[in-house]
Amino acid sequence: MKASKKLLLALCVLTSVSAHAASWLTDLDAAKAQAAKEGKSVMINFTGSDWCGWCIKLKHEVFSQPEFESFAAKSLVLVEVDFPKRKPLPASVQKANALLANSFRVGGYPTLVILNSQGKEVARGGYEPGGAANFVQRISKVITAPADASPAKIVNTPPVPKVPEPELYGGAPAGAPARHTDLVLKGISGAKDRRFALVNNQTLAKGDTAVVKLEDKSVKVRCLEIRERSVVLIVDGQTEPRELALRDIQ
Repeated sequence: MKASKKLLLALCVLTSVSAHAASWLTDLDAAKAQAAKEGKSVMINFTGSDWCGWCIKLKHEVFSQPEFESFAAKSLVLVEVDFPKRKPLPASVQKANALLANSFRVGGYPTLVILNSQGKEVARGGYEPGGAANFVQRISKVITAPADASPAKIVNTPPVPKVPEPELYGGAPAGAPARHTDLVLKGISGAKDRRFALVNNQTLAKGDTAVVKLEDKSVKVRCLEIRERSVVLIVDGQTEPRELALRDIQ
């Protein structure tokens, strides 16, 4: 009898914990539809879940804490856009995540983007010490601000030593996209057998064709090959393939 009671108590605790844990979606469109239906805000977490030190601290200090989980259940629809190094992701998810990061001008991890229930960006930020209570207090002010308010910062990323970032973004802080006068290979991501190259504003897989923006014009390019540290392209109007080498983006 005592053993049965202990087992029942353990099951109740596990059920309570699992019900309380924050639920993260991976489909932004589905999240926006849910937010509109429920009158909630969307929080997108761009993260390197299994290697980025500040992402791991943010999850441990904020996202896994009861204060945040309770608040999120009532006020937020959560979306995780992940760029892991050890956890495999389907090629389609890798490309979709890269396109989302490019669309939201993400330059480092973690980057948090808040959308209101109409899908408008109202704030963004990153990691900051202070724990879940501090985070909830800041984000509460953001999501209750007038709908026509200018985008705000949820938290300010403190000046900390750089941690290794994936080549796709090079560890730069989030900001407006650079304007290039020529083609620039900004990053390479994905598994060895399914790579993606970020050329200016476009993410390309082998065989893809896209229009790439330059400062004063746009050019059509076709991706022939993605190597370890370079990409080979055919540029519209040029007869010979062109190889772009990966370099640090300032």
